[in-house]
Amino acid sequence: MLQRDFLKALFFPPKDSVSLGEKALSGLAALGGIGLVMLASSFFLEGKDLPWVVASMGASAVLLFAVPLGPLSQPWPFAGGHLVSGLVGVTVAGLVQDPVLAAALAVSLAVFLMYLTGCLHPPGGATALTVVVGGDAIRSMGYEYLLTPVLLNVVIMLGWALLINNLLPNRYYPNTLQRLKETAANRVEADESGVRLGIVKEDLEFALGEMNEYVDVSCEDLSRIYSLAAVHAKQRRMGELLCGDIMTREVISAEYGDKVEDLWKLMGQHKIHGIPVVDSRRHVIGIVTIADFLNQVKAEDGRPLAARLRAFLKPSSGSSTDKPEYAGHVMTAQVVTIREDQHILDLFPVFSEKGVRHLPVVDASSCLVGMLTPANLLVALQAEMLSPT
Repeated sequence: MLQRDFLKALFFPPKDSVSLGEKALSGLAALGGIGLVMLASSFFLEGKDLPWVVASMGASAVLLFAVPLGPLSQPWPFAGGHLVSGLVGVTVAGLVQDPVLAAALAVSLAVFLMYLTGCLHPPGGATALTVVVGGDAIRSMGYEYLLTPVLLNVVIMLGWALLINNLLPNRYYPNTLQRLKETAANRVEADESGVRLGIVKEDLEFALGEMNEYVDVSCEDLSRIYSLAAVHAKQRRMGELLCGDIMTREVISAEYGDKVEDLWKLMGQHKIHGIPVVDSRRHVIGIVTIADFLNQVKAEDGRPLAARLRAFLKPSSGSSTDKPEYAGHVMTAQVVTIREDQHILDLFPVFSEKGVRHLPVVDASSCLVGMLTPANLLVALQAEMLSPT
């Protein structure tokens, strides 16, 4: 059994989740980066020496353009890894004459110092090795090798990586730009799932520390993977319920010019606490809730609250008045809405964080089609829990 699993893992690795288009873009990006490096290095090295120098940059191209979000691909590991390793290689080549010993020392010391300085970058080992085994022309350059071609190539490749990885769709570089590239909806979902399931960044950092080995994934990427997986797990457990599936369709609405007295009667008649206000196209322009009425009569004037409310609702007898008379005068204009084709998971941050209790539901044309309250969500969740799995 173990032997079969080993052979399967060895000869039939699991398929990745990267699309063919993304793979092609990575290849084209590497083509441009190495082309620029070859062109720049040709001014300082002869043709026979170019492969030695560019080889390490070819390895870096795999990281920078195929896995740009990995910790080993970030600007400091890339630049620092090559420069630290180059310094080690030049120093060892000058002190140790035996090529076998020099090669082993250069790579081992480069690995140690890259680890020590936090710039672990696998192609850096090739940069250190190049000085030792790359021939007399490269060894004779001494510490000039760090400037031309190493530093020059680092600047070219890093500049190209920053440009191309931020121009290509669905990419960003370095990985600290992740939050700027995510949509507000994704951030809400990720944060919500992280809070509800109790795992935070410190927990992931602790777990990585307990493993006591270098894992080629950043804590930020782990957090993102975990959050997206948690959201997907919730959706899988809760089915594909959309807001339109659980909303109240027979929604009571009002228009801007409706009298406040009529709105109050509608609330009492239908036992509701909020009425959306729509225009002639049924676009939501506001909402009137019980709180809006109470805000109009909260000022103390010696009368009981009920008396103040009756006086407010009574239409003015004269041709002019200084109190609100119509729905448009008392409504809350900054109304939060949700689309009918959104998943019911989107309701949690709206109800819990925004403090909304009456949520108008709109269609693709932003027209009012229903209403949602926490009661709708509770009924849907209870039905989902009682349904057979």
